Amino acid sequence: MRSLSLALLITLAGLVPAQAFAPQTQAALASLKRGKLVPVEAVAVLMRTSERWCYFEAEGLCSWSDIYLEVSEEGARYEIGHAWNDEYDIVFVDQGVFRDGRYICESGHDWQPSMRALARADGRAVGGRELEALKNDVASYMNLDRQDCFDYVLEGIDADAEVVRLLQRQYVDGVITPGADAPVTLHFDAASAASLGWSY
Repeated sequence: MRSLSLALLITLAGLVPAQAFAPQTQAALASLKRGKLVPVEAVAVLMRTSERWCYFEAEGLCSWSDIYLEVSEEGARYEIGHAWNDEYDIVFVDQGVFRDGRYICESGHDWQPSMRALARADGRAVGGRELEALKNDVASYMNLDRQDCFDYVLEGIDADAEVVRLLQRQYVDGVITPGADAPVTLHFDAASAASLGWSY
């Protein structure tokens, strides 16, 4: 009887799909429900274990993307990248703080000094006066006094593709911003994340 049970167990084990997510990620996802708020503790785990967050993903392109560099109990430091215009992609480092077990909020961090840029036509790194002029252009749109907050709702999990889909919601002075919801695809596979580009 034991040998039959063992043989059956081995046979069935081949029918069960392997969990593609790391144990820490799988544990964070286990308690989540589709259409429900993701607690900030779980958001922090997903930030820490993912390779890249891609907003409004379409055909391998993101409107903008985040790579989380450092995540603590208090907040996160992350690299944001997006197309600035039809000539340049820009990348810079920003910081957010966790609040009320729910939100990540802008901190007023001055991200302009960390900014770098690439020419969209050929991927050339931009430097010198060209970069300085671009930084000044970007700075004219900065408002460090406004510190919006964001929370996340689970939309779906695809273990085979190693992606999680969330809906990011934006709040200004504690009030949700109509029309500002942004779908975001979290990529946990390094090759998939590296292949993403930015749309304009």
